[in-house]
Amino acid sequence: MSRFIFLLCVYSFLEPIFSEELRTQETSDKPKDKIVQNKEEKTDLKNSSEGKEEEEVEGLKAEELNPKKKENLVIPIQFGFFVDGYYNASLNRPASKELLYTTQATRTNEYNINLAYLDAKVETDKYRGRFAVQFGTSVVANYSGEGTTGKTSNESSIRNMQEAYGGVRLGKSTWLDAGIYFGHLGYESWISHENFVYTRAFSLDYVPYYVSGARLSGKITDKLSYQLHLNNGYQVVTDNNKDISGGFRLEWNPLGNLMFRWNTFIGNEQPTTTPKETRYYNNFIAEWKPFQRLTLASSFDVAYQERASREDLVYTPEGPIYLRRDGTAFRQTYVGNFWLAYRFLPDWRIGMRLERYLDREQMIIVTNTKDGFQTSGATATLDYHPDPAILVRFTYQYRRSMDSIYPHENNTSKLDRMFIFSLSIKI
Repeated sequence: MSRFIFLLCVYSFLEPIFSEELRTQETSDKPKDKIVQNKEEKTDLKNSSEGKEEEEVEGLKAEELNPKKKENLVIPIQFGFFVDGYYNASLNRPASKELLYTTQATRTNEYNINLAYLDAKVETDKYRGRFAVQFGTSVVANYSGEGTTGKTSNESSIRNMQEAYGGVRLGKSTWLDAGIYFGHLGYESWISHENFVYTRAFSLDYVPYYVSGARLSGKITDKLSYQLHLNNGYQVVTDNNKDISGGFRLEWNPLGNLMFRWNTFIGNEQPTTTPKETRYYNNFIAEWKPFQRLTLASSFDVAYQERASREDLVYTPEGPIYLRRDGTAFRQTYVGNFWLAYRFLPDWRIGMRLERYLDREQMIIVTNTKDGFQTSGATATLDYHPDPAILVRFTYQYRRSMDSIYPHENNTSKLDRMFIFSLSIKI
C-alpha cells in the first residue's frame, strides 16, 4: 500500500513535466514542417524565376537573330491596273494603217489598245519598289530601238516590262533606286491618264520614256530637290556600246503654285562599230497654276551631238551625199512646247498644246529628206472626268512639216490630221 502511494505521488509530480515536453515537441515539430514547406516554395519560385529569365534571354537572342517583329512582316503592297483604248480617225488614211514619228495611237481607223498594264508597288520608310507588265501598240512602237546584242540580252521580254526596280532609303530624304524605271526628261508622262492632252509632243516621243540603271534622289532644301542618273543609254535597256550614260534633274519650287525644272542627259548613243558621238540634251520646264482650275506650262529643249568626222551627210533631190566641212562641230536640235489646261466644269476639262520641233540635221529624228524634221503642231483635247479612275477624251491633232514626210494614202504629205476618241481606266 505504501509503495502504491509512493508511485502515485511520483507520477503526480512528473506528469506536468512530461506533458510540457510533449507540447513543446509538438509545437517544435510543426514549424519544422512549415520551414521545409517554405523552403520548397522558395525553391519553386527560384526555379520559376530562373526559367523566366532563361526564356527572356532566349527571346532576346531570337530578336537579335531576327529583329523583325510580327507586325513588320506585313508588306504593304498596292496592286493596280490601267487600260487605255482608242480609235484614231486619221484624215490621211495611210494605206498601211500605221502612223510615223509617234508612239501614241499609231494604228489608224481601227479600235486598239494604246497601253495596258498591271502593277504592284511597295513603299515603306526604308525601302520601295514597283513591278509592272505592259501591252499595247505604244509598247511595240516605243521599244523598236531595242537591238539584239547577244543570246542573253533579254530584249524580247524587256518590252513587256514597264518598270522593275527596287530602292532603299539612305538618309532622311535620300533614296537609291536601281533597275528599269521611267526616264526623267520631259513634262508629259507615258501614262496618257496623267497628261492634259491625249497624244504626246514630239519632244516627249523622242526622249527616253524608260531607262535602265540607277538613280540617287533627295532634297537639298525644302524647295530644291535633285536626281542623279547612271544609265545604259538613251531609251534602251540593252546597251548598244561600251559607254555609260547619265544625267541629272534639279527641281525648284519657290512657291506652292510655281515649279522650275532642269533635266539633262549626256552619253554616246552610237553602236560600238561606229565612231563615237556624244549627245548633250537639256530640257527646261516651267509650270504655273495661277488658280486651282488653270494650269500653264512650257518647255524648251536644246540638244547637241558631236560629229564623228569632218564629213557631213546632206540630203539633196538627187539623193544623200557627204560634204567635207572645215572642222568638226555639233549637230543641233531645238524644241519648244506650251500647254494649257482649264477645268471649266467639275467633270469637264480642256487641254491644249502648241509645239515646234527643229532637227534639220536629223540628229534624233531621221526623215531622209532635204530639210530634215522641221515640224509645228497644235493639239486640243476635251476631257470628261467624272471619277479619278475614268477618263473619256476627244482629241484633234494638226501637224505640218516642211518636207513631205507623213503617210497619206499611198503617198506622203506635209500635213498630218486626225481625230482620236479614247477611254482609259486607271486604278
